[in-house]
Amino acid sequence: MNKKTYSSAIKKTPFKYPVAKKIAKLMLDGLDHDEIYKKCYEENYVEIESLERRREVTNVVYNRLCSLDEYLLKEFHNGDVATSKFILVYAIAKTDALFFEFLFERYREALMNPERHYLSIDDFDDFFESKKQVDLIVAKWGKFTLQCLTKGYRNILVDSGLGRRERKTILVERMMIHPAVEEHIELIGDKDFLKATLGGD
Repeated sequence: MNKKTYSSAIKKTPFKYPVAKKIAKLMLDGLDHDEIYKKCYEENYVEIESLERRREVTNVVYNRLCSLDEYLLKEFHNGDVATSKFILVYAIAKTDALFFEFLFERYREALMNPERHYLSIDDFDDFFESKKQVDLIVAKWGKFTLQCLTKGYRNILVDSGLGRRERKTILVERMMIHPAVEEHIELIGDKDFLKATLGGD
């Protein structure tokens, strides 16, 4: 996974699976960025009432999907639901360095811990606090931003199937995805993402 500047964009646009499926279809149909933007923003193909949210969601989701190669984009649109959602988590992690690090440092730890397969609110708080100590961008974020990020991360885990809510905690669950997709992600050099989300060394 490539190191990128930390972002808080997830707080406004977490998973957005149905919208991503629609935009993926347009990309697979051969539409370019301008054509996709016109269809989503001007024609409201994504069915979002607010013009500002329509613009924001379209741009964020399109950018995520651009991180996928043609094989993964096709598998995202056409594959089984579990594998498709897993690929969307991969796309988010490819475009959001902070979220990837959360998966690798905290989610993986919970997944591989035989006695503690869950993430508490404290786990999220501790993660962001550790990043505030080492990164000037995160250090400037206030309490509200971090609360919104925590909510966004939790929503991604639950909506994707990487976890499920149990009161205030997220119980992490190893996803069962198509082996060919897992093999492809490893072959293109992103084994660390597989370690982060599926466990293993």
